Amino acid sequence: MWKQVRIRLLASALGAAVLAAAFSGPAGAHFDSTSQYTYSGCPGTAQNRVDPINVVFTAWGTWGRAVSQIESHAGWTNAIGSNQYFVDHGTCASMHAQRASGTLTRFHVRVRGQHYDDELGWTATGDAHHEDFVLFPLPCGHAVDSDGSGGSGFDQGRDELEDRFATAGHPTYRVWWGNTQSVKQCDGDYAASDGWTTFIQLHQANH
Repeated sequence: MWKQVRIRLLASALGAAVLAAAFSGPAGAHFDSTSQYTYSGCPGTAQNRVDPINVVFTAWGTWGRAVSQIESHAGWTNAIGSNQYFVDHGTCASMHAQRASGTLTRFHVRVRGQHYDDELGWTATGDAHHEDFVLFPLPCGHAVDSDGSGGSGFDQGRDELEDRFATAGHPTYRVWWGNTQSVKQCDGDYAASDGWTTFIQLHQANH
C-alpha cells in the first residue's frame, strides 16, 4: 500500500513540474541587451548592422503601449519608413512598428517588443534618431544626422524622446551600452551613438 502511495505522490509531483514548466515560459525569459543594434536583414550580424538601439521602454512597455505613448507624448504619428530587424535571445525578427514626426526631415523610431522580465516588466526596444531627407546621390532617402556638437542624429532622437516622456511624468534613467559603431549613411556621412541608452518607464494608463 505504501508503495502505491509513493508512486501516486511521485506522479503528482512530476505532473506539477510539467505544468509549471509549461506555464513559466522559457528559461531565457529575461530582458536581452546583448544585441544592441537593428539589422538590414536576418540573420543579424556585425556586417549588416544599421542603427544602435538607444531606447528601452519598461514596466508596461509592450510595443503597442510604447507606440501609443510615443504618439501621445512626442506627437510622432507618421508610420512610413523602411523595415529593419531586431535580435532577441538569438532570434532575428522584423520590427513591430515605427513612428516618425513627419515625412521628410524628422525624428523617427522603430520599435520591437520583447517579453516579460521579472525586474523590468514588459519591455520594448527602439532606435530613435533624427534624419534628413536627402535627394542626391540617388537612390538615397533618409540619412541620420552625422556627428556634431549636439551629438549625432541617434543622440538627438534619444534625447528628444527622453525629454518628452520625462516632461509627461515618466521616470527615466540611462545605462551605458557602448554601442558606438559608426554607420555610413546614404549621403556618405557617418553617424554614431554616444553609447548611452535611455530606459523609460511606461504606466498602465496611457498618459
